[in-house]
Amino acid sequence: MDRGDIEQQLAQLHPAAFAWALSCCRWNASEAEEVLQSAYLRVLDGTARFAERSSFKTWLFSVVRIGAA
Repeated sequence: MDRGDIEQQLAQLHPAAFAWALSCCRWNASEAEEVLQSAYLRVLDGTARFAERSSFKTWLFSVVRIGAA
């Protein structure tokens, strides 16, 4: 998956990813925003790599969950 595909997936999944981040952060919106931004940075800079062993959404949500922990 190239960067353009990743950016498109992130844009498409953003509303659901933010809702998931809110849930992971006990509904603290500012913390959820920080967690989600950090997750997006890890995805875009290659620190978190999508190995296509699950759906992109499942993988992204795990990156968000780990960041919230």
